[in-house]
Amino acid sequence: MNKIKPSIILSSLIITSGLYAIEITDYKVVDSYYQDAYLNGSLNVDSGNQEQTSYDLHIDANFKTLQSTLPYSWDLELIGSSDFTRGENKDDDSEESYDTIANAHFDKYINGNEKLFAYGATKLGYRKVATADDADDPYVKVGAGIGWGRVYNATPLAKALRIVEDLMKYKIIKKELSKEDYIKLASVIDKEDEFKSKYSPIEYKKYWYEAMEKVFKEAGVLDRESLGAFGIVRIDEILNIEKVSNRLHGWKVRGGFGKILSNYDGNSEDPTVDGEFEYGLPIGLSSQFSERLYAEKLLDSDSNIDYSLTNSMIYTYEISNRVDWDNSWVINYQAVDGSDDIINNNLSTGFIYYLPNRLNLTATFSLSKRKGGIDEEENWNKKFVAGIQYRLK
Repeated sequence: MNKIKPSIILSSLIITSGLYAIEITDYKVVDSYYQDAYLNGSLNVDSGNQEQTSYDLHIDANFKTLQSTLPYSWDLELIGSSDFTRGENKDDDSEESYDTIANAHFDKYINGNEKLFAYGATKLGYRKVATADDADDPYVKVGAGIGWGRVYNATPLAKALRIVEDLMKYKIIKKELSKEDYIKLASVIDKEDEFKSKYSPIEYKKYWYEAMEKVFKEAGVLDRESLGAFGIVRIDEILNIEKVSNRLHGWKVRGGFGKILSNYDGNSEDPTVDGEFEYGLPIGLSSQFSERLYAEKLLDSDSNIDYSLTNSMIYTYEISNRVDWDNSWVINYQAVDGSDDIINNNLSTGFIYYLPNRLNLTATFSLSKRKGGIDEEENWNKKFVAGIQYRLK
C-alpha cells in the first residue's frame, strides 16, 4: 500500500482551508484610488382588463470614488433614484419623482501626521416628490472640523489574490507568492491610472501586464519563462470582466460644525454640530463589512427636530467570482421636541450575478418601515425587485 506523504496532506489542507501568506488588512499602502459606478433599472408594464396601460419604471444610480495619499484624502459619493408611474384608471396621470444626494469630504493630514487631519465637507440634495408639480429647492450644506484615523483601500490586494488563485489553478505559476511579493503585485495593480497617464489609455495594458509579469519572475514562481498569452488573458479577464468587490479597512472619526445654506424649502438654517464615524473591515478573503454613522444637531433652531442620527451598515460576501451577496441596513433616527421620535428602517438583501460586457443581473428583497410622525406605518413594506445593472466603472 502506498503511503501518503505528509507534505501532500499539508498542501491539501492549505488549499481547502483557504490559508494564504497574507491577509487583506496587511495592505496599508497610502497612495491609492478606486471608483465604483452602477446604473440599475426595473420596469413593470400591465395592460388588458384595465382602462389604460399602467407602468412602473424605476432607475437608480450610485457613484463612489476615493483617493488617498499621505498628505490628504478625499471621497465623493453620489446616490440618485427616479420613478415614473401611471395607474390603470383612465384618469390616472403619469407621475415622476426623483431624489439625488451627493456627499464629499476632503481630509488634510496635519504636519505629516498619519492620523490627525482637518476636514472640509459638503452635502448637496435635489428632489421632487411624485405629487408635486415642481422640484423642491436644492439642499446645500457645508462643514469643517478635525478628525483622526485613516481608511486603507486594499482592493488591489484582493485582485492580486484572485489572480494568483487563478494562475495556480491553470498551473501557470507553481506556487503562491510570499507576503512581500503579494504587496508588490497589488501595488502594480493599484497603479493602473499611472500607467494610463504614462503610456496612453490604449497602449498602457501592455506595460501594465509586463510589470505584473516581472513580479512573478522575480518571485521565481513561473512554471515557464513568461505568463504566456493564456496567462495574460486570464489576468485581463479578472481585472476587466470579473468584479472584485471593494476591500476597505481602518476607521475615521470626524467632529466639527456645519451650516445649512439652503434647505429643501429654500430657507437657510442655523449652524449645526456634526459628528461622523467611518469603519471598514474585510472578513477573511471573501467578505467586507462597512459602517458609517452620522450625527447632526441643530443649534438654536426653530425646527422641532432636536438632533438626528443616520447609521448605515453594509455586508458583502463573494459567493463566487461571478456572484455576490449584498446586504444593507440603514436606520435614521430623529429626536423631535414635543412629539414622538421618528425612526426609519430600511433593510435589503440580494444577489448580483456578473455577466460579460459590464452587465449584471440583480435580485433584491427589501423591508422598510417608518415609526413616529404623521406618516407612521403599522406594517413593514415588502418589495422584491429583479432587474439589470450596468457597471459604469
